[in-house]
Amino acid sequence: MKLDFYAYLAEYAAVFALVLVRVGFLVAFLPVFGSRLVPPMIKAASILVLALILTPLAVGRTKMPATAWEFLLLCVPEALLGLSMAFLVRLVFAGVQFGGQLLGFQMGFGVANVIDPATGVEAPVLAQMAYLVALLLFLVFDIHHYFFLALGESFKVFPPGTLKGSKEVFHLLVLQGEDIFRLAIRILAPAMAILLLIQIAMGIVSRFVPQVNVMIISFPLTIGVGLFFFGLTLQVLGRVLEPAYGEAVRSLPFIMRAFGGH
Repeated sequence: MKLDFYAYLAEYAAVFALVLVRVGFLVAFLPVFGSRLVPPMIKAASILVLALILTPLAVGRTKMPATAWEFLLLCVPEALLGLSMAFLVRLVFAGVQFGGQLLGFQMGFGVANVIDPATGVEAPVLAQMAYLVALLLFLVFDIHHYFFLALGESFKVFPPGTLKGSKEVFHLLVLQGEDIFRLAIRILAPAMAILLLIQIAMGIVSRFVPQVNVMIISFPLTIGVGLFFFGLTLQVLGRVLEPAYGEAVRSLPFIMRAFGGH
């Protein structure tokens, strides 16, 4: 009886460790929850609690490793699954930041960078503002709920030890990466088009009225018009990001099936 208890405890610990890897990589790279602003203790506690809740779903259905080397090999697809799920929504935020960066350069804000508190790297001012709005919309639309639900379902359908690597996953992520550029253009195309027209108008004025100091006029005009249309863009940002978030959520089952070998 005592031997059975210790064997069950060892199996439970091994399953918990594999579950912890999948949960940890998803939470660590998921927006908001994986932010540098979240204290490491809070982040670690959240991962541990989620792993403890989800471990009973996998106990008794997990392929148990015979050696430490086999255990490490089983951890690799677990980590890749969690990372791939979080990467889907990270692409949306990358598109938003890229669009804000393009608009900032067009307005002359190329050197006006601030430290992004979420990632710890420098980002243009407009890109940072658009990123923060996208984070708020991520929570307002409850997108994080879908990812946690998908995480729970993944343990029901594909318990630890049954995952396999698949080139289809990387093919999907590469195709999703193309959406960064589409999303950036879709968000900020109106503002950039207006700024382009202003630059053309300033060029025409400098050609036909050389007495006008176009350099002095164009800088405040470009910044003022750019900020005005950037504010208008933020008002409709939710309509643009909602289908992008929806596409990321709809890709979750495909990611899980690909790792499960189906």
